[in-house]
This record gives sequence, C-alpha cells and structure tokens, in this order.
Amino acid sequence: MRYWILVLFFANLAHATINMSENQIKKLGITDVQIQMTPTDAIGPFIGTFEFSDENSYNYSLNSEGTVINILKKQGDSVRKGEVICKIASSELLGASYEIKELSGRYKIINGQAKKDANLYADGIISQREAQNSQLEAMSLKAKIASLVGRFQFIGADLTPIDGMAFTIRAKRSGVITQAPSMGGEKINPFAPYMKISNTNSLNAIIMVSPKLVDSIQKGAIVFDDEGKTLGKVNAVGVAVNRTNNSAQVNARITAHQETFHVGTSMEMYISVSQLNKWVVLPKSSLTKYKNKDICFVKTPKGFEPKNVEILKSFKNSVAVKPDGFTVKTHVANNGIINLKGALSGMGFE
Repeated sequence: MRYWILVLFFANLAHATINMSENQIKKLGITDVQIQMTPTDAIGPFIGTFEFSDENSYNYSLNSEGTVINILKKQGDSVRKGEVICKIASSELLGASYEIKELSGRYKIINGQAKKDANLYADGIISQREAQNSQLEAMSLKAKIASLVGRFQFIGADLTPIDGMAFTIRAKRSGVITQAPSMGGEKINPFAPYMKISNTNSLNAIIMVSPKLVDSIQKGAIVFDDEGKTLGKVNAVGVAVNRTNNSAQVNARITAHQETFHVGTSMEMYISVSQLNKWVVLPKSSLTKYKNKDICFVKTPKGFEPKNVEILKSFKNSVAVKPDGFTVKTHVANNGIINLKGALSGMGFE
C-alpha cells in the first residue's frame, strides 16, 4: 500500500490530475459514486407520513345507511377485479333493485309498443306524433333504468339481492384491501368509505408544514430525504391550517420505491422552494479538507482530479454543494479518500 502511495505522490507532484490505472484504484480500495443534482433552497425537516394514493385506490361508500352482513376479504388481502369482497344490507339498494325490476318490465312492454307504432307510422296508419310519443316514453324508461344500474355498478354491487335483502359487493379493481370492516354487523355511514382497494406501489406523503413556510411551497416542488435523495414531488398544497397542530398540509406523490416505505410510518422530509438553480448532493464520505478548503476527488478517464467545493447545506449523511464544474454524469470518490489526499500532498491546486 505504501509503495502505491509513494508512486502516486512522485508521479503527480506536477500535475493537477492524479493519474491512476483501474488496477491501482482497486488496490487502494478507492470507489466512486455518481453525484445527485437537486433544486436549491430546501426547507425542512418536516414530518411526512406515507399513505396510499387515492388516485390509484377505489373507495366503497353508500349514499345512505347500510350494514355489513359478511366479510370475505379482510385488510391486507389481495383481490382480483370482480372477486366478491363482502356482502351488505341497504334499504336504498333494495328499493333501487325492486325499481329496476319494475321499470324493466314496463320498458319491455313499451319498447315493444314503440316498435309497432314505428311500423304503423311507416304504413301511414298513425301520425308521426303518436309514434314519437311511444319512442320517447321507451327512451325515458331506458334512461331511468341505466341511471339505477349505474349506481349499482359504481359501488360494485350485484343487481339482485341474496335471500331478499343482502347484496354482493365485488372488487372494482385488482389490488390490496387497505381498509375493511373488522366484523359483520358493522354500520355503514352515508358517504363514509367502509372499504378500500389500493395499489400498494402507489404512495403519497402527507407533510405537515408550518403556516409561515407553506406559502413558499409550490406544486411540483421536489421532496427529498435527509440524505438528499429525491422521494417525489408536491402535488397539492393545503390552504387551511389544522388548529390541533397548527400546521398546513402538503401532499406529495412518492416516486422513489423502497421497502422501508410503509403506510402509516413517518420520516423526515425536505422540500425545495426554488427550481431555478441546482445544487449537487455529495456523500460526506467523499469530502476532505485540504489547505483549509473542502475538496472532493472527481473521477476522470486517467484517474481522479481534486476539486474545491463550497458547502451550502449539510444533511445527516450528505452535503449540498454549489454545482459549478459538475455535470449529471460526474462521479466522485467516496472511499479511499485518505490515499488520494496522500497522493495530493505537496501539490497545491486552485
């Protein structure tokens, strides 16, 4: 190891670049990582809580009171579209089911009469007005039936009740049950979701922000963690303040996927408040001091080149520096820094 450092030291006394072969880099235990570029002027940390995305979820609710009769799929169960997930009782659905049956019978008769009247009009036996009246009545009944059937389809319920009172509820989409009644007999309140199917790969974060700072956050702002890694983007900024915790709510769409992200858990998050400029996020392990300046070592085709950096913000395991001289493809050394610094000793650079 000392031999290699001495070779590098004398080989680089007059050069800004520390020339090294891949074999030398490997023997000295030097590794590199690609830099990250992030929007500047981040604020935080804030506490963000993971939730399933409503955009990729389906909520089940009723317009009136109901009762859960039987639960076939519980919270955490995977379901396929069309599978039976539960059975419920609802006076509203029961009345609508009987009305569909009655209207369907009337429509069958009136639609038949409308067809006959159309033929009679064609033969000149009845007037156009009489033929049109029959057709309009049939169309009106058809629209009423479609409206009632649509209500059943919207909530995933079969049209015909079981045993004259219970309705089968089916999955409107494939996914995972993320909300469900705990037992049969539970009351279903009007307009309140009683069951939910979600895509577990689609997460949002609810971020609580001080009212003094929320006005500086815009839709589309980048959200990242305490290491500077991008988590997602802000898709909604609340205008109201929660009196309980004196915070405004910011919603973010999570685009990063990690096994550690679980619904209901929280973590520290930062939000960018400007997207005009960029900063570069480097691991703290990539920085060292040289002549009272912070430097990193940029990977080049011939080895590594020392570079002065100006630290703008410090995170838990990383730092944000000015982007001057960096590109999105830049790699910096993050292990074996002491060996590179040893090779650099005695050769100043600006």
